[in-house]
Amino acid sequence: MPVRTCTIAIALSLAALPAAAGNAQRTSSAAAAVAAEASRYRFDLGRTYFASPAAEAAARSELLRAAEDLAALAPRIETAQGLLAALEADDRVHRLFRRLDLYFFWLYATDTRRDVALREAAALRGPVRAARQALRRVVAARDGAWISAAMREEPRLARFAFFIESIRREAPHLLGPDQQQVVSALEPLLGAGDYSRVVNGLAFGSVEAGGEILRARRDQSLIEAHPDPAVRREGTRLLFAGYGAQRDLFAHMLIRGVASADALARLRGHGSAAEEAAFDAFVPLAHYEALLTAVARRGEDYKAWQRRVENPFAAQMRWSPAQGAAAIVRSAAALGPLYQDEFAALLDPRNGRADLGGGGEHRLPAAGTASVYPTGQSGIFMQAFQGSMLDLIVLAHEGGHAVQAQLLHRSNVPIAYAAGPGYFTESFGRFQELLLLDHLHRTARDPARRRAFRDALAARMLAVFPSAEEAAVELAIHRGVAAGTIRGADDLDAATATAGAPYSLAYENTPERRGLWMMSEGYFAAPMHELNDAYASLLAVRYFARYRRDPGRFRAGYLPLLSGGHDAPPVALLRRHLGIELMAPDFAAATLEELLAEVASLYAGP
Repeated sequence: MPVRTCTIAIALSLAALPAAAGNAQRTSSAAAAVAAEASRYRFDLGRTYFASPAAEAAARSELLRAAEDLAALAPRIETAQGLLAALEADDRVHRLFRRLDLYFFWLYATDTRRDVALREAAALRGPVRAARQALRRVVAARDGAWISAAMREEPRLARFAFFIESIRREAPHLLGPDQQQVVSALEPLLGAGDYSRVVNGLAFGSVEAGGEILRARRDQSLIEAHPDPAVRREGTRLLFAGYGAQRDLFAHMLIRGVASADALARLRGHGSAAEEAAFDAFVPLAHYEALLTAVARRGEDYKAWQRRVENPFAAQMRWSPAQGAAAIVRSAAALGPLYQDEFAALLDPRNGRADLGGGGEHRLPAAGTASVYPTGQSGIFMQAFQGSMLDLIVLAHEGGHAVQAQLLHRSNVPIAYAAGPGYFTESFGRFQELLLLDHLHRTARDPARRRAFRDALAARMLAVFPSAEEAAVELAIHRGVAAGTIRGADDLDAATATAGAPYSLAYENTPERRGLWMMSEGYFAAPMHELNDAYASLLAVRYFARYRRDPGRFRAGYLPLLSGGHDAPPVALLRRHLGIELMAPDFAAATLEELLAEVASLYAGP
């Protein structure tokens, strides 16, 4: 995927669907004003990508020629200079492709009727993947002595040292050309696209709240923020009921997808999709499992907070896009002027890099997505910014990803180093959320607003619990499918409730919660991605605690981490820049202690 998609909270990571055409909608004047302003924030793809169809066609031709050149170079690598030329050609192909891929994705996101854009991207992906994998096979086939000699002979190869190391690490799992061709043909048929199409066709109903009609999916963030618990409860009921209308179909799709993911992982030489995800993230699966266990052990602490703060996002405040952008840009000052300036440029509607919707029937149903590859003009998309606190958090989170992409572009890092393991990149977006909420909390003058921001900040610090819940549920589903104990929707409900209950009160208070498996798009579209989120939340808490203790020292390490790219395993990068030991046996337990202490300190003040 050319973008990173955010997850704000369970059942809130999915954006709302548009209402049926012709529905009479009563909205408050505040909501109407926010929607009107949001409509000003639109992509200017002609300015930021291709000024004309001819320019786009020329870019496609350039990419295909570059892929042909790379494919011709790869088999002829005999010298250090030849290896350098091939790696530089690979970087060029990858960069050209990511720019086109992102352009096509934005076309589709802003109008899902243009699904031809996804087919255009897929048509380019085939020759690009074939050329890049040809290079990987050649590098993987060279023995270590030849690689070491080439590195000594050609110092410029040092720029690609970790890329070479990664290729050789992955060599035992690289498919042959014929196998990869079959897998590439089958991947689009495994259900990820079907999931979005099914969801787009569901009816969710509406809730009336004080004269305003709130649609259960489209206006989900506003329902979550409503002060009336009856409104929130009805919204939740309608949301789960909407998905439940296709419960058996979702069960069939998920079970098929899980089985397919495991089969593909085994084809690539891994024991399971979970083991493959752990390998890709440079984290032993046992460490993932230990993290989830450590979080579950502190589940009662989180449940106690849930009892105390029933609805942390219930503040009756609405921000216009301009107000939200201004608050986020002010909070970005914590990381210095360059970071702040990049945020300001991203969220300036005149630059055409932020598309916040204001509604529309045919927009991608995702709360927020952002480009993460350094193509030169990163962007951010929201299906509909409605001005709630959750919308503001999404904008900050996704903006953090897009700003990092610009910093990587400024640093001219190889594009292979742009997107590391999901939990690493995701931790940066989550940390930006904490910076925003901390800024709002510290600068609020009204006591009620200050309390509201305190609760929201605590909730986002405590996000490790819902993140671990989703990861534990997904892991249980994969294991159940593999063992043959999950065969249908009822089994999925039971596995979800059993795995998720240690992490949240919701299974006691909201029986529908057992249907969470239907609502997590990542389970269908990106198997085992949820394992990343628990690590991301813990890392964001570590960053925040260090920032609070010594802002200057933290900035000095964090900005190079953001802008330097993933030129080493995450463990090494965290140690190098911030002194964080991700693989320490007590990493999760110690971070949870730090987290709970930070939350306690919030409630100890006025």
